[in-house]
Amino acid sequence: MILDLPPTPATADPVIVPGLLSGLGITPRPVPRWITDPDVIKSIALGFVEIDDELFGETR
Repeated sequence: MILDLPPTPATADPVIVPGLLSGLGITPRPVPRWITDPDVIKSIALGFVEIDDELFGETR
């Protein structure tokens, strides 16, 4: 499927999807400010709980 993508121009800036970075553990997973339970925050950070972008209540 990735091979079906169109080629990127040589002059294009590199793009790294934020979800990829957090999925690889390079950056922390974002946690909405309204979540205050430390156990839930830990579960999100470990990737056990996925938060939909609409639940952030703001544009990230």
